[in-house]
Amino acid sequence: MVSSVLIDEFWIIKPDGTTILNERKDLTINEQLFGGLLVAINSFLLEIGLDECQSIITNNSKLTILYSESPSLIFIARSNPKSSEKIVNEKLKTIKSKFLTHFKNWAIDQDIIDSKTKELFLSLL
Repeated sequence: MVSSVLIDEFWIIKPDGTTILNERKDLTINEQLFGGLLVAINSFLLEIGLDECQSIITNNSKLTILYSESPSLIFIARSNPKSSEKIVNEKLKTIKSKFLTHFKNWAIDQDIIDSKTKELFLSLL
């Protein structure tokens, strides 16, 4: 898991909804369904003239969303809704930076990260 207890889970998603990497501890949803749903919500918000979604908050979880333009990827972290927005964003930016440093070319060419590559990436966090 991520080196901090602040982020319980994270996903890296392509703009078409394909989840290319995720680290979850207790969520048992289809990762591609999750990716597609978040992309659909964001597309809807843009279609009606609003900004990109930066977070989704429920009673027991908060999803913090960070966008990358080159390559075009979406980084999402799930945390406790009481967690500091600033600290969660910093942690998510660290995940984004490390991923883009080590896997940018891979992310452009591939769809889903295999378990060996995922393990390598998680060891960098």
